[in-house]
Amino acid sequence: MKTPVFHAGNDVYSADTCSPVVDAVRRGELELNAFARGQYPGQPLPKAALPGLRTVGFWNAVEKQNWGLDWHRNEGIEVTFLLHGQGFYETSAGRWTLNVGDVTVCPPWQLHRIGDPHVGVGTLLWFIIDTQIRRSDQDAKWPSWIILSEDDKAKLLSLLLYSSSQVFHLNEKYVQTWKKLYRILRADPEECPVSALAITINELLYDLLEFHGTASKSEAGTVKERSRSELTVQSFFDDLRTMPEQLEHPWTLREMAKLCRISPTRFSECCRRLTNLSPLNVLNQMRVRHAEMLIRNEPQKSITAIAMECGFTTSQYFATVFKKWNGETPSECRNGSSDMETS
Repeated sequence: MKTPVFHAGNDVYSADTCSPVVDAVRRGELELNAFARGQYPGQPLPKAALPGLRTVGFWNAVEKQNWGLDWHRNEGIEVTFLLHGQGFYETSAGRWTLNVGDVTVCPPWQLHRIGDPHVGVGTLLWFIIDTQIRRSDQDAKWPSWIILSEDDKAKLLSLLLYSSSQVFHLNEKYVQTWKKLYRILRADPEECPVSALAITINELLYDLLEFHGTASKSEAGTVKERSRSELTVQSFFDDLRTMPEQLEHPWTLREMAKLCRISPTRFSECCRRLTNLSPLNVLNQMRVRHAEMLIRNEPQKSITAIAMECGFTTSQYFATVFKKWNGETPSECRNGSSDMETS
């Protein structure tokens, strides 16, 4: 089966294959219990059962791993839950340290990574549901076995795709459903427990909807418009993250909006919903992160040269922005790195 791809203008993205997970299992370093189809690891899901469910499972790492799931994309809505241990999760919207009881929600095709950079000790559960988005002008569609009402499906879609936060901490009431999924997967049945998985995943989705309260009808009614524009803006920032040489370009709001084929006002609105930041602040945050990496890894390069390479027009402005995001100046960051190397 071919790996699903997503088309955004001239760009084409492929779904992740989880090859680091497969390699860790082969080395005997990771316990994996999963049912999956397509490119994902695990026991195969029955061909006609639960269409759209790409993978459901858990991994259990009893020791800190020497691998992580670096920046990647999935073709469906990915929901994970940390049952034991501690983890790390990052998207263009932010970085989070995961603790027991935390849930992450990743929209289709959003760039994200798990690990800092390696996966730590812990048990992580997940499921990925394909909502049939293959182009930026398509709307998301739920599989037929998701039995929520049409109104609740629209509200849930709005929550999962457009929430300002992508990490939530659940109370014990909702944790119990994830523990139920863990027990189902842990039982290691000879045949795939299709009914149990369908019922439990529906419960988990309803729990998420109930946990966040009822979304307004006006918000649910804007899903179509936002799914197109926000996916395009998200893809634009993801491309900048994976191609840091583009950060040197003097981007303007009008230019970024034109590339995304939306108005500057719409671009700013989408950016604010995706990251809770203005477009300029998102750019500066990405530039500072790249600059910090260069400062630590390329000590022979001057601070001024790094500032120019990361898109800052003056070293003074660079120092101001760098301190705003990192709490220290570029020189303090470099001196701190040198102290750690000599200690």
